[in-house]
Amino acid sequence: MKKERNNRFHKMSKGELKDFIKKLDLQALETAEERIPLYINVGLKDAERILDVGCGPGSVTKDIAHLTKGKVIGIDDSEEMIKVARNVLKDYENVELQVGSAENIPFADNTFDIVTCNLLLMWADNPQKVVDEMARVTKQGGRVLASLEPDYGGKLHFPENSKVDPIFAGKAIRDQGGDPHIGRKLRYLFVRAGLKTKVGVGNNRIWSCEEDKSYYLHARDFYVKALKNAGLSNKEIDEWEFDYLRSLDKGEQLNFFPQFYAIGTKP
Repeated sequence: MKKERNNRFHKMSKGELKDFIKKLDLQALETAEERIPLYINVGLKDAERILDVGCGPGSVTKDIAHLTKGKVIGIDDSEEMIKVARNVLKDYENVELQVGSAENIPFADNTFDIVTCNLLLMWADNPQKVVDEMARVTKQGGRVLASLEPDYGGKLHFPENSKVDPIFAGKAIRDQGGDPHIGRKLRYLFVRAGLKTKVGVGNNRIWSCEEDKSYYLHARDFYVKALKNAGLSNKEIDEWEFDYLRSLDKGEQLNFFPQFYAIGTKP
């Protein structure tokens, strides 16, 4: 995983960490309608052992635990995230959490019926190694699922803004060390891991302007920080935000970017 990841969490103030976790919770809520059908598709309900790789604060792990009577194990390379997840999931008797690397999963070969990740591969130093490891610990006939990996290269936005659009179309992710084009690479990664693979786009619905505005206001601090990091002045950000919110209120905005999934079956 990204070598800076643990350091990044350590450097966050309590308020920043709280806001970051809030953003992850919001993402989990907003993507549930895309992920849950995939969990059902791969047979989560009847699985006995499930591994959630890069579980973060447990927001997605909670959805998984709701849908199965099997044992759910979540791993994350951040001790801070595992501490949060233990509190979030304290009432779930079928969940176990531990610190562990996605590039060196601490379990034996052929251990799990289903191994899943969400918004993980885009942040990996070596996504192929992560998928290889996920396949390794999956039982023969079991499933590997990447439930959500976006591709900002396919992002559509109108009305356009020549200064801001390139930042949110991948530059902000790349500047943080992520791969904004990971979605299109899922088939390649899964096939090279020896998996019989199916890929698709999970999000077929375009949000309304009201939904876009609600999400923006919840995650505003992260948008503003990304623009500042990209070199925009406070005046430029204020002007963009005023125009953007006004356009949303008028119902003019269209925002869309594809979020890919991949399901791999281990032969």
